[in-house]
Parts: sequence; structure tokens; C-alpha cells
Amino acid sequence: MREPCQVLRTRSLEVAFVLATVTTACGTAPAASPQTADTGGVPADAGAKTDAAAAAKVVTRRLYVFDSVTFTRVQKDGKAPGFDVDGKVTPDGDAASCGKGDFTAPDGQPGIDNQFALLVPVIEKSGLQAFEGLLQASIDNGGVLLMLQVDGLDSFVDDTDVKVTLRAGQGMPLLGTDKKLLSGQTFHLRSDSPEKVAAPAVVKGGTLDAGPFDVDVPVSVFGNLYVLEVRAARVRARLIDERRIEAGLFGGGITFSSIEKIALTGAKDQPSIIEMVSVLVDGMGDLAPDAKGNCTQISAALAFSGVSAFLYAEERAGKAPTP
Repeated sequence: MREPCQVLRTRSLEVAFVLATVTTACGTAPAASPQTADTGGVPADAGAKTDAAAAAKVVTRRLYVFDSVTFTRVQKDGKAPGFDVDGKVTPDGDAASCGKGDFTAPDGQPGIDNQFALLVPVIEKSGLQAFEGLLQASIDNGGVLLMLQVDGLDSFVDDTDVKVTLRAGQGMPLLGTDKKLLSGQTFHLRSDSPEKVAAPAVVKGGTLDAGPFDVDVPVSVFGNLYVLEVRAARVRARLIDERRIEAGLFGGGITFSSIEKIALTGAKDQPSIIEMVSVLVDGMGDLAPDAKGNCTQISAALAFSGVSAFLYAEERAGKAPTP
């Protein structure tokens, strides 16, 4: 696989933040105290009012807010976490991936698309540790409130009929003594929340797996608003219980067209950002080749964990999710 050789300047941290952060800006509403499980508006005594078959399947809703997000990296053995975004196992030199060979996942799955993982060493040389601290701080102060809503969850182990919606909230989170988000807090729903249904979605062996789905995610970085287009997105996470999810991955193909728009927006304040974006992604595309054989997307994957959350009652429905 081709390793990028250019070293980015420190100003490229903002560009990396935009490309890696897949959620929205800080709101102003304070978080509420922990609540009991949200049943999606179904009365507690609903079972008594239905027949036995319906009562045996109580539809529940679980909402989790990301409490940590980090870059995925290429491991020492050459493996990398992520997803098989294009459904193909492509070797180095394959025209279908613009010459980019796939990775193998740590669990041995072939065909993993995650070219952004190759950029991490480059970003490291320009201060990745400072960046990841900034990203975590953005989560802790409410700047990053990406949420997964799981409807129809009857089992944390195996469930073949669940619906997962990607949402975005706003509010100032409360932190525990470990400096992490407390579970069970209530937030407002952002007016520009993606409200995207990730289908199909199943739980198998305690792992939630949803997608592929296309989603446009609003991103706010240093006061600038962007939209990040993620195509054939997938979500995977280990459902620990009603309070926590772990070992999460969010990945897919980021369109170069949205990256270009991000660069143009950022260039209003920093003209050099266009050049920085070019240095960051030049020649790194590996998905969705056009008629000329040029790849129009770059694969990426982020690791995350999450804790339980709620939305204010009047905002639970939000906008109609987009199938």
C-alpha cells in the first residue's frame, strides 16, 4: 500500500478535525438528571391492553451518545479495523480501488477499506495527540453529540429486528469523577440532526451491526459549519447493557466533493487550507471510481464508545427519519 510521504503543518489539525469528526456543534441547553428507560411513548401498562402475543414483545428504545471518538490506526502487524465498504477484496494495483489494496481486520476479515488509517502517521507528526485531546474536549463540553437510537430492542444478545437511527443532540453534558460523560442525561435534538435510518440492523452475539446507509453529517469546527458526506456508512458496536456501548466503529466512504466544499469554506479564513486538504488526501482515494477511473471517495473508520442518553419528550420524534 502506498504510504504518504508529506508531513503536514500544524494548521492541518483543523482539516483533520473536520475529516474525522462526524457530528455537530455545541448547544446551550443543560443536561437533565438521569431518567428511566425510554419506551418510545408506550405506556407502562400497554401489555395489559393488548393480546398475549403483542404483550410478549414490548418495543423498547435505547439512545446512546458517543462519549469518546478516536482515529483507527494501522497496527504493527499491518491489520486495521474498519469495514468492507465496497464489498470487494482488492489487492494492491486493482483498478477498482485506484490501486489501493485492502486491509485485513484484527479478527481476520479480509477486504477492509480504511485508507484514512494510513494518514494517521502523517497527522501524528503534526500533533495528533493534541488533536485527539481537542476532540475529546469537544465531546466533554457538548461540541460533539452524535447519537445512536435503537428501536425495537428486545435482547442485548440476539435480535434480528431492530431499527437504528443516527441523530445529533445538543446540550452541556455533566461529567463524572472520571471526567467522562455520565450516563442517563437528557439533551435537546438539533434542528439539523441527520435523522438517518441505518438499515438493515441486527444484534448478533451482543454486537449491533447496522448499514450500509448514506448520511450527510453537519460538522462544526472552530465556529465554521460544514457538511460531511459519508457514503455506504456502517456502524458496529458491542451492546454492554442499557447504559453503555463499547468497541464501536463508524466508517464508510467520505466524498471528495464534500471535502472540497469543506476546504472552500475553511479557505474564507485560511486560504492555505485548500493546499492542506490537497496534501492530506491527494492520491488517497480508493472508492467509487468515476468514468475516468478516478476514485471519488476515501475510506475511513473511527472508533467510539457511548453511554445512555435521552431526549426531551417533545423532541423524541424529531423529524421523520429518512429510510
